[in-house]
Amino acid sequence: MQLEELVYKNYSSLNSTDLFIWKYISLNKKDSSTQTIDELALNCNVSRTTITRFVRKLGLKGYSEFKVLLSWEVKEKDILSDEAYYTACDSIIHFIESQREKDYDKICKMIYESTHVYVYGSGDIQSSVAKQIKRMFLSCQEKIYDFGGTTFDKSFYNMVGANDVVILISLSGSSEKIISIARNLKLRGCKIIAITELKDNELSNISDEVMYISAAKISILELHPSYQMTMLYFVLAELLFIKYSIYKKHRMLSEGLECTL
Repeated sequence: MQLEELVYKNYSSLNSTDLFIWKYISLNKKDSSTQTIDELALNCNVSRTTITRFVRKLGLKGYSEFKVLLSWEVKEKDILSDEAYYTACDSIIHFIESQREKDYDKICKMIYESTHVYVYGSGDIQSSVAKQIKRMFLSCQEKIYDFGGTTFDKSFYNMVGANDVVILISLSGSSEKIISIARNLKLRGCKIIAITELKDNELSNISDEVMYISAAKISILELHPSYQMTMLYFVLAELLFIKYSIYKKHRMLSEGLECTL
């Protein structure tokens, strides 16, 4: 049983001084795990007898047993942190390797042959990715319109046409708003390129082409036990830009057009 569980289990028998001691320990677990009882007492501004009473209230035989449990927790946390780091690295490597042989030609063809290209991100991170796509594509003389913050009313949908392409970026691919946007765009004949999480979702089913993100969920912070990596969205956006720049150059040269890219 972890120390925190012992504290909750015996909470009714703890006084304000005991809770102060526990607060210090919980905020300084690594340091506390190496301290003697006298050092811990000094840091908590209490006597060693008070520390002894505190650990016995938790149902432990003495300070030595308490210190062993605390040391185990610290070591376990360090191991989990290392594993999370390795998981993150493996996730990035695996994603990049999977993109190496990916055929982007259909997506690039859709963008190249469209009248207008729009991009929309459904959340804060996705919106940042949309802005990054807009900025990067200017480098290959391709104007992409970011309609983040737009009111999605009848006048907006009347503005887009059958030869337009819309890039929709959504983590879940299943929010009501993004699905409503996608359906309305399809009614106008727009082609949709979705960037979303690797799973079966409604957005991927509606879209003409899908670029999947497989982002690992890792446990590194107690406040965010299921932290999900977001950098792969930016990596994918950059890979798309590179692939499209190459595609556009080849198309222009094959069509006898002047290419200044």
